[in-house]
Amino acid sequence: MLQLHLFILSLLMRLLKLDQFRCRSLTAMEIQLCQSVFGNLIDYSQVKVMNHPYLPWQPQHIFMAPCGYIHVRNRHYLADYSQAHRGYQAIFIHEMTHILQHQHHINVLLRGAVLQTAYFLSFKRYNPYHYRLIEAKPFFAYNIEQQGEIAKDIFLKKIDNIILNSPHRST
Repeated sequence: MLQLHLFILSLLMRLLKLDQFRCRSLTAMEIQLCQSVFGNLIDYSQVKVMNHPYLPWQPQHIFMAPCGYIHVRNRHYLADYSQAHRGYQAIFIHEMTHILQHQHHINVLLRGAVLQTAYFLSFKRYNPYHYRLIEAKPFFAYNIEQQGEIAKDIFLKKIDNIILNSPHRST
């Protein structure tokens, strides 16, 4: 009987590809990378990076972090994004913005769904990622995807750090 249970468990793990599942904490260098943008506004000890999609239909090239963890498919899963090229690092910083939002009690999943709905209902004319930086507008006054792009641009040194230099750091 025990052998049958082990066989079934083994079969299920292979079918669901759970034998390839990886989940890790942030590396010290990833935390250092994030601190250049977010300082200590994120509890980095709570963040996990997983090599499986959040949604079954999540495209291969899409990273998602709606609930405090970064979900990425195997193809783009790395052991340490701080050691990757700037493009990966910039995407990583964008996703860490969603971690920040989640830790500040923003419903990233719901707000993201609303933005994606607006994108598709506008026949893709509305781009929720596009922003125009407005002086004195607090970081959290931008939508969640604009915030991700702003954080990415801060990381890439295209703009000043309005996250750490803002009098209105949270909602």
